[in-house]
Amino acid sequence: MVTVKQLQDGDFLSQCSPFSVQGIKIPLYRFGSNSILDDGCAGRISCVLEGEEEESVLDSIVLAQWEDRMWKGLFRYDVTASEIKVVRGRKKFIAQFNEGWSRDFMPRMGKNISFCQEDMFKFSWMERQEELLFSVASGEKSNAELVLSAAVPDCALLIAINACYLQIPLPVEFMRFDTIFGAGKEGMSISSVADYPIKTLVLESNHFKTMMEVLAEICLCLQEKLIPYNLLISDHGKRIFLFFQLQTSTNSILSAWECGGYFLFKSRSEFDQATEEALLKQLGTVSPDDEGFQAVKLLCCSIASKFAS
Repeated sequence: MVTVKQLQDGDFLSQCSPFSVQGIKIPLYRFGSNSILDDGCAGRISCVLEGEEEESVLDSIVLAQWEDRMWKGLFRYDVTASEIKVVRGRKKFIAQFNEGWSRDFMPRMGKNISFCQEDMFKFSWMERQEELLFSVASGEKSNAELVLSAAVPDCALLIAINACYLQIPLPVEFMRFDTIFGAGKEGMSISSVADYPIKTLVLESNHFKTMMEVLAEICLCLQEKLIPYNLLISDHGKRIFLFFQLQTSTNSILSAWECGGYFLFKSRSEFDQATEEALLKQLGTVSPDDEGFQAVKLLCCSIASKFAS
């Protein structure tokens, strides 16, 4: 569950006060200028990777920083050593066996309680700064560069510790999309994921900044209407998934990666016996009905139409 808040200007860090990252120095990866979309502050962070070089360098940074935190005792397991398999069936769900994994970090949502973005900043930056792995920003040089210790620049993305690590696309990314909205020179579109157990919308656009503006307003409306959802950013920011869920009797929700078809198991027997049928049921149980999803689709398309030109 995330809350997206539209900022008043392009300076992300200045609006995180009092949860400032001033004084924090972490590794900084600057994309080469040849790999960046020139689309304003936010757009410059959205990269187009030419070949695999920059992607493999980023992958190496993530693993190196993760290993460093593991040696410092922040992890109970080696993220690269967990057993992973594809569950037999049409959806190709992914299962990972990890005895050290815990859901304790996931927020439990009461009816009128939201997990605020500021709460996340306060926890990660003020109390546990070691959970920040590195930052990513645009660069002026033609080639990418890595600065081992640098202050976090304006318009940077912060990469923090996650509960899992996966190098391949999630199963939901291979599903068929049915377009329900498409307009404007930016190529903004909203699609529904077809034949998937949890109701899902996909936002795509050629204009990164416009898509973020649409996304921010959609998420604010969902929050105001107390509609639970998960957000997944895919394809280097060019595709956004919104997974919609019902509140369950236990007030717990599935994570974004579970909604996307990636499941973790602490028990060897549960991992070995995982079936597509059981995972379909797990997703379908929290999915809203067709009537509720239709209302959400109309809401999202109405918001997107205001930004079409």
